[in-house]
Amino acid sequence: MNKIRILYDVMNTMKAKTEVKGVLQVQVEKDQATILSLQNEFEKNLLTGKMKTKVTASLDYEGKTQGHHAEDAAPCPPERTHHDWLHHMHHFPSHRRRGLKEIFTKWTFALSLLNALQFEERAGKITVISLNANDLPEDMKKLFSERINHASRRHDRRHGLIREISSIDHLDGKLSIFINPDYEVEKVVVTAAGNQLDAQAQQHDLKANAQLILIREDESDAS
Repeated sequence: MNKIRILYDVMNTMKAKTEVKGVLQVQVEKDQATILSLQNEFEKNLLTGKMKTKVTASLDYEGKTQGHHAEDAAPCPPERTHHDWLHHMHHFPSHRRRGLKEIFTKWTFALSLLNALQFEERAGKITVISLNANDLPEDMKKLFSERINHASRRHDRRHGLIREISSIDHLDGKLSIFINPDYEVEKVVVTAAGNQLDAQAQQHDLKANAQLILIREDESDAS
């Protein structure tokens, strides 16, 4: 099975899409208790940039319980309409000149990910592309963890839950992408687990599960 060829076909197929519609579900647990639950039903026209979302979320953290429900339909800025979602998947933005060492570090990281990818054929001609953090070299595990922590801190430094996520030690995770015979992404599943020390040096177990289900255009029309 040619890894690069399959990835190339998937990227080309998804790039040709004019609409993306699906459901994102996220659940975060701390010491086996759910502290965050989120569901986002979304639909975006990649030609016009128009996007519809229906978000339901609940947060139970530090003795505070909050719920949220919102529906929104808004246009996207013109400069960010056509396939912008795919563009950001494979570009590394930078506001400074990158040195040669940094360039090779990024390429080494990308090649390590490619080498660690596992491809499995299942019933119905479904191909599952998976990446297990345990299959990465130790230096790549460290770099991967640093990038996740950096992204979490940059997202919102004020929120306690974000700070906890960014301070996870010994992060372990798995990514699974389900591809149909037409080289379309049907589902993406991410699981992550780790432990975290609080200010009193007490250890807590954190787990996160996320699932993205994409609805095909013909299925959307039929419904």
